[in-house]
Amino acid sequence: MDKIIRLLHRLQNYSIRTKLMVIISGLVLTSLLLLIAIAIGIFQDDMTNMVSLLNSRTTKLLSEKVESEINYRSETLKLIYRLQTTRGGQEAALAIIKANPQIWSASAIDSQGDIRYFFHSAGNSGIPADKMRAILLEDSGALKKARTGGTVLRNISAKTGRATIALYTPLLKDGRILEAVMIAALNPEALRLAFSIDASRSKSANALYTSLLTDREGNLIVHPDEQEIKKAAQSDNPAVARINQINARNGVIRYEWHGERQFGAFQKLSIGDLVVITTMNENRALEGVTVAKIRSLLIALLIISLAILFIYFFSKTISEPLKNLVHATHRIREGHYDIHLKAKYRDEIGELTNAFNHMNEGLKERETLKGAFGKFVNPEIARQILAGGLTLGGETKEVTVFFSDIRSFTAISENLEPHEVVEFLNEYMTLMVTIIHNTHGVVDKFIGDAIMAVWGAPVSKGNDAENCILAALKMRETLLQFNKGRGTPQKPIIKIGCGICSGPVLAGQIGSEDRLEYTVIGDTVNLASRIESLNKPFGTDILISETTYRQIGKKFKTVPMQKIKVKGKSTSQQIYAVLGRADDANAPKSLKELQKLIGAKPQLKSGKAPFGEEQKYEIIP
Repeated sequence: MDKIIRLLHRLQNYSIRTKLMVIISGLVLTSLLLLIAIAIGIFQDDMTNMVSLLNSRTTKLLSEKVESEINYRSETLKLIYRLQTTRGGQEAALAIIKANPQIWSASAIDSQGDIRYFFHSAGNSGIPADKMRAILLEDSGALKKARTGGTVLRNISAKTGRATIALYTPLLKDGRILEAVMIAALNPEALRLAFSIDASRSKSANALYTSLLTDREGNLIVHPDEQEIKKAAQSDNPAVARINQINARNGVIRYEWHGERQFGAFQKLSIGDLVVITTMNENRALEGVTVAKIRSLLIALLIISLAILFIYFFSKTISEPLKNLVHATHRIREGHYDIHLKAKYRDEIGELTNAFNHMNEGLKERETLKGAFGKFVNPEIARQILAGGLTLGGETKEVTVFFSDIRSFTAISENLEPHEVVEFLNEYMTLMVTIIHNTHGVVDKFIGDAIMAVWGAPVSKGNDAENCILAALKMRETLLQFNKGRGTPQKPIIKIGCGICSGPVLAGQIGSEDRLEYTVIGDTVNLASRIESLNKPFGTDILISETTYRQIGKKFKTVPMQKIKVKGKSTSQQIYAVLGRADDANAPKSLKELQKLIGAKPQLKSGKAPFGEEQKYEIIP
């Protein structure tokens, strides 16, 4: 079970096609093997019972045939003796002997061992009469048993030099046992042919049956193979010893012989303490079962092969559409929405494909809307809105506000056509907005040629004042490159002023439920706008407030300017001009160098403010 669980865990990393092939094939194969095992098991049990029954019946038929043959020979011998002792019966007795060439020798022996009658056919047996008579009289045990009324059969082949059976049968008169015993030397062919059911195949390696006749002591009497009879020894078949230990008159046993399983059926005869044994090789008897197993496995192999092919092609109807869906998903993740999958089937995969197409159309429409939305709203704000992070209302944040304005824009635009003004502004704004975005700023709004941007809202990077000044310096550098080759009415030189102020603002979406705008409001915004307008009179391009100056420390080179008094503020405000980064060796060293670099001159008149009565701040000399 643990191996199966580990296999299932390992399959999780493979494709659906592989999973289907392995799991379904495994189920089909397991089911087939289980079904085959059950069917073959039942078939084998039935075959075993049938073989045992057939073996038992064969043994019974053989025993009846052998017993009948022995009785027939015994009665023949008795008849010969009676005719021989009857007046005029000698000729009849001789005729009977001639009619039974299997009888090689016959004698009647009384209790004293005297021969009352003797017949011998040396031509048939090839054995001298004296030798034959001595051999027959030698077995005193058989004579003794025969005198007590029992019929005895002995294999005397070892003594005669050829296959020979000795039959000892008592002579009876009026149901009483006479002292005389009839002894005959028989050709075993008649008895051997009693086993004719197996005799024709006894020497074949494919013989199914082996039948033999033994006595209770295990001595071999008759065997289908004549050479086995000539050996005249105890049978080496282990079934003989086991059967002689069984009290039953018949039965079936199973045993091993020469490393192979055997069936053994036996039948004990009512005469001569004889036993008929029929053995059968189990492998050969159940050969049909083996063939059935092989055929079943071949059929199972064929079925599983067809199943694998079927599963392979069927799984393609699942795996291929899923692969297409995965590929299309990757394409969408990369930003490619020009995809449309065709549903080949009307199943769940087809429904999933159609749902994917609808989803792709929705994503494409959303991305288009997002792209268009991003052009009108800062991308960072757009992400916050789409993510649901911004709602109606606002919150107080510490930010850095930036204002920039093009110097003498009205005079510049008078020399340009309206579409040229738009093209010029778009080119300029693209450069400036890119810089703002690259330094983590957010464009709040465009006011004509002016730009308002914020660092720290809606998300602060922790160094908002520094990022804002870096953006202003990058704008200075970019404009210096932009102005190269310019100086005509159609391509005027662009100069800007930047005002930067850090402090608290109210940031959020302001407006109505139908129309919202994310912006920042507060004194910090107003002060940044006013600081930006001082660049022209001071002859600078980047001015920062004192709050911003305190945040940047010594990271930038700055020059303190004249203080300004802002309406609503009780104290005057110190402002600073930014020369460059502290680590920039090429940055201007003084205000004059800065003015020379940007081509600006101060426009302040001594002792007078540059603005009229409506000014909202004044410069402190």
